[in-house]
Amino acid sequence: MTDPMIIAGGIASAPIVLETTKRLLGPTLDLLGDGIKNGLANRKSNISKVAARADTKADTSEPGAIPPRVAAEVFDKAQWAEDEFVTEYLSGMLASARTPAGTDDSAVSWTALVGRMSADQLRLHYALYTALRAKVAGKKFDNISEWESKEVFVGYSDLRLIALGWDQEFFVERLVEAAVGLAREGLITQLGHGSSDFLARVWSPTRKKALPDGQFGFLVFTPTSAGSVLFLRAHGYRAHSGVLAEAELDVSYSGDPQDAPGAINSYWVEDLPPFNPPG
Repeated sequence: MTDPMIIAGGIASAPIVLETTKRLLGPTLDLLGDGIKNGLANRKSNISKVAARADTKADTSEPGAIPPRVAAEVFDKAQWAEDEFVTEYLSGMLASARTPAGTDDSAVSWTALVGRMSADQLRLHYALYTALRAKVAGKKFDNISEWESKEVFVGYSDLRLIALGWDQEFFVERLVEAAVGLAREGLITQLGHGSSDFLARVWSPTRKKALPDGQFGFLVFTPTSAGSVLFLRAHGYRAHSGVLAEAELDVSYSGDPQDAPGAINSYWVEDLPPFNPPG
């Protein structure tokens, strides 16, 4: 990896830019206005992290570029990317936009979505779709809808174990608020949540499914194509949702491994044991 900082432009302005950013964007960097270039200098630490991670996700061995609209959108939001998961997702948006022609600006809308999501929402999205990925990777499906229409159960205790960085006292409140935000953005659907006692009284008799043991509450949701595509984009892939099931796909976390959510148990609702009413 080359030195991440170089002096570019004329001596009068001499903005500080990233070598990785130059390599990633190609000619687009020359088209950016002074505002973005000054942002690279003034907030270079956050920009540097986003660009460096994008560089690890994109294939920069061949010539290519990122559309100016995408670069401008990512860099504008990257200036304020203090959270590791904001950095992770923005870097994926940048990497996924790099093509030989540099004309596909479809990452603009995905970047805008990331920009309006909270860090809690991004962390939960990452955790839920990592769990979904573990269930579908390498499996044979005739149609994507076979798993995109399935309800998934995830336990609160498992989610708390993945080091989301949330205060224990307000864990459930933050978890539910983040989940509602994901549902509002269309990244999950058919959202349900509640304590084990509540779900055992209300949900199990209706659905005739028993709850797994060892949890103090659950989220239940159905994945969506948009949720899968955002997860793929976060890893630098410009692909349809079905690619999530490809076994050879590299969806490893590109930041500090200590910040990455660990694997969590998840259950297809249809695979839960039948509910047996007491008495």
